[in-house]
Amino acid sequence: MRINTILPEDTIKKIDSIAKEEKKSRSSILREAADKIIEEYEALKLEQQRKERLRKAIKTQDKLRKKSGKWRGVSEVRKWRENN
Repeated sequence: MRINTILPEDTIKKIDSIAKEEKKSRSSILREAADKIIEEYEALKLEQQRKERLRKAIKTQDKLRKKSGKWRGVSEVRKWRENN
């Protein structure tokens, strides 16, 4: 798909310089840049989602810990093993 955009002249000069050095077209340099931005954005979103899930898991764990009081899981597992 074709688009039109306005960029500062110095940005165009830098893009053209890179394109010349890499022996690519201006369009291919801009496509690669757009792909990189999209890839970085998606990675950032995934990391944010991972952090949010972790935050929720920690919050849930803290609630359970508070609710369980002085319950000791390791001791309970040992008792269960001894009785089975």
